[in-house]
Amino acid sequence: MMSVVEDLAEFAVSLDAGSLPERIRERARVCVLNGVGMALAGTRVPHVATARQAALAMEGGMPGPATVLGGGRRTGIAGAILANATLFHARTQDDTCGAAHFGATLLPLLINLLEVRGLPSAVLLPALVAGYEVGGALELHGAASSSRNGFRASSIYGAVAAAAAAAKAIGLGARETAAAIANAMSFAGGSVVAFSEGSDEWRYQLGIAALNGLQAACLAEAGSRSARSATEARGGFLEIFCRETLDVGAITASLGADWALDRVMFKPFPVCAFNQGPVQAALELAPHVEGVGIVRAELRMNPAEATYAGMDCRGPFSTLSATLMSAPFCVARTLIHGTPSIAEMQQFDDAGVNALAGRIDLVADADIPRLCCELKITTAAGAHAYVRMVRQAADYSYGIDATEELIGSVFRTEGIDDAILQRLVRFVEHMERSEICDVVGLFRAT
Repeated sequence: MMSVVEDLAEFAVSLDAGSLPERIRERARVCVLNGVGMALAGTRVPHVATARQAALAMEGGMPGPATVLGGGRRTGIAGAILANATLFHARTQDDTCGAAHFGATLLPLLINLLEVRGLPSAVLLPALVAGYEVGGALELHGAASSSRNGFRASSIYGAVAAAAAAAKAIGLGARETAAAIANAMSFAGGSVVAFSEGSDEWRYQLGIAALNGLQAACLAEAGSRSARSATEARGGFLEIFCRETLDVGAITASLGADWALDRVMFKPFPVCAFNQGPVQAALELAPHVEGVGIVRAELRMNPAEATYAGMDCRGPFSTLSATLMSAPFCVARTLIHGTPSIAEMQQFDDAGVNALAGRIDLVADADIPRLCCELKITTAAGAHAYVRMVRQAADYSYGIDATEELIGSVFRTEGIDDAILQRLVRFVEHMERSEICDVVGLFRAT
């Protein structure tokens, strides 16, 4: 009987771009479009420069074979992946698969890996699918438990996804891919404490997860021996992070039938995934409370979202990391100023927004489904405004056209030429016949 890592590895190795369902190929292309597009628009987010500086210092300031996207420098692959994953995660509008941000982990990893090893861009799509599906199978069954225990899904499941993607890209067989996945399970880790503190560790966690995955795959390629029961064994991946008994067989039972890529969502606003619904609720109520004093507001959300680290913070705020996680801040800013932007989310001294955020109560309500919320506003005149925002994953499951429209809107806000978007769209449409340098060149053009 095969173990979980062996089942995952067999599935990853079996993936072939030509035999994938057209729907899944299309979903992967949309992930590339959204991921690269949001990265192109994220170069001015402050901590991107921090990651670049650290990346160059890691490599001793020496040039190397991997491009630091948007920075114009070349360095070693480890430093480049750290900097580039930070860039892809900068706007927080990278995609989410459940609770994990696989796109901003896998895309910078694969771009630099293809660049450094001279691999054809035709391997990008199947490697990307391998990462999403392996990481997604684990995230689907484990994230609720591991998140309650304080572990960040992107860090632990992202590392495994990265190992599977890297193994697929460099052409490892089933035995070596299983070793890569097992290695990554041993290397993975990362907490959510930064969201409570409003600090920036989470900004760099995706780069660390990508590096863990790459190192896991390279060690497997070199012949490392790894635990075949790394998932289900005592002291293994599930016991450490989930701390409860899970149906191990269910993790791999639906591989190739229930695709993780079908669960991928995209964010219309540059805030936490959990705050997308509250921002939409605030936009709907804003016209009804404009010009009146808001005495208090109550926001009701599913407990899994309302109790996530940083969600209930009401300030004072001093970092973008804190504001984009805070549901009261996101709702207050939207009610007063409309659709939030990256620049506005960094206006920490807006007295009106801060005062209103302090009067917004976040309530965990088990009757509210995930992704949904209820917002009730009480005005100074004693009137009430109420909306129930009902959302499902399908509402954020954009296709190519909707994603192109979203990226175009972001580009206009950031002053990026529409010609860059058209070049990106062409790459996505003809990915198998393009070169990875075409993507790298987009960042030079901006």
